Amino acid sequence: MFGNVATYRAFGVSALYSSIVLVISISIGLAFAFVTARSAARAARLLVPAMVLIAAIPRLFFAVSWGMIGAPRSGLIANVFQAFGRDLPDWLTVYSFGGLVWVTVLKVSAAAYLLLLGPVLQIDRSLEDAAVMSGASRGRAVIQVSLPLLTPALVAVAMLMFVEGIQIYDFPALLAAPAGIETLSTAVEAYLNKETTPQWASATALSLVVVLMITLLLLLQARLVGGRSFTSIVGKARQTAAMEPSRWDWAISLAIGLFLVLALLLPLAQMVIGSLQPYFGMYGTYTLANYKAIFADGRQVVILMETLAMSTVGGLFVIAVAFIMAYVETRTSLRILRLFVRIASWVPATAPGIVLSLAFVWTFVSTPGLRTLYGSNILMAIALVVAHLPLAIRACEGIVAQVSPELEDAARMSAARPATVILSITARLCAPSLAAAWVLVSLAIAGALDVPLLLQSTRSQTVATYAYSLFNNGEVAQAAAFFLSYLALFLLMVAGLYLATRFYTSMRNQPRVAVASR
Repeated sequence: MFGNVATYRAFGVSALYSSIVLVISISIGLAFAFVTARSAARAARLLVPAMVLIAAIPRLFFAVSWGMIGAPRSGLIANVFQAFGRDLPDWLTVYSFGGLVWVTVLKVSAAAYLLLLGPVLQIDRSLEDAAVMSGASRGRAVIQVSLPLLTPALVAVAMLMFVEGIQIYDFPALLAAPAGIETLSTAVEAYLNKETTPQWASATALSLVVVLMITLLLLLQARLVGGRSFTSIVGKARQTAAMEPSRWDWAISLAIGLFLVLALLLPLAQMVIGSLQPYFGMYGTYTLANYKAIFADGRQVVILMETLAMSTVGGLFVIAVAFIMAYVETRTSLRILRLFVRIASWVPATAPGIVLSLAFVWTFVSTPGLRTLYGSNILMAIALVVAHLPLAIRACEGIVAQVSPELEDAARMSAARPATVILSITARLCAPSLAAAWVLVSLAIAGALDVPLLLQSTRSQTVATYAYSLFNNGEVAQAAAFFLSYLALFLLMVAGLYLATRFYTSMRNQPRVAVASR
């Protein structure tokens, strides 16, 4: 395998692909995070709900939607060119390396935004104001004061984006493979499904390349952030400066609108239109028969509900474990413990999802007492939780590093218990970021395809695996309706939790009126 030139070519393509996506997506996510925190542009208030929706669209159908939009002859863009008597240029088709990067950036930028929004909102703007009062421009103050404070979050998110780019399977399989472009993830899948007999050993050995890359990234992260302080949340009260209108608000709103059209409206419109078609791609005939068939089938309803429960509870468990691990990593003074936690947090990311699910199959089938769990939702949930820990830990690292230990020290001096310190001080300050991370992780669990692909059975399927089976059977329209049904259920649940939380907070903050006794 390592003597094959194609392996090194796939490695080079994956590294280049991940690097380009990393730089562009983090730049977009960081810029929009600062827009949310600092801009008075009207369109800025649309960013948070829109980015959540972009993250909610499964990668599989995001790729399919853009594949139809940018198809060389029958796509939406091709039809626009044909209306003017021209053919779609080859460089505009999404079935190319440039198209692969384009579609991935649109999708991944939402995750980068959601992961960076919490740390950006926690930056004390008075630090920038002090720099401006010393003669620096506002832009220079942001670059030299605020951005260095975001180093832990930026490095953690960059590592996550790079590793995810190496392992991501959906986009390369649908957009790069037809153009003859192979990445590490598609190469691993080829060893398992495209050989006469599955080459499990070769697929596992190929994942060692990812292990080596992660090790190098860990050393780079330690060198960049080791021994430096990035605290911006301290025990001092601060005032939030009012956002003032700017002459560039129109340009910011225009940029936001353009991004949301490309990353949300077009793919979502394509998915909605496709779900209303008797056959995916048949324009002019629309029906609700696909949705009626879903809710008339008890099995499909059970899959929707089980996936909703699995992603919700699994997401909460993942975030809880990730927060504890991130807290230990940033607060412990034992270097050995810190190194152990850091390595343990990356172990699930060292193997592609298909190889990770294979490891779970071998472990549970060969262990007495655990064999009965094979093919069950319990095994599926455990594998999905383990697979998504790196995503959750990277989301928690940056914000935990910004919370000053002084706040915890003050609580300890007041005889507060350790659990009270963590829950009432640190976790409470991290709550907005933890909530955003929970939404992101829950959606990722529900939309994961590679991990449950080998663990599914007739009695344990997720929305992603069932929709994928529909897609392979040619029932693409019903698969689109199935995904949209889950998305609607999840958003309704999130909206209900949000309203319940707001109601509880408003009731708790109401002043209590003492009734005078007569």
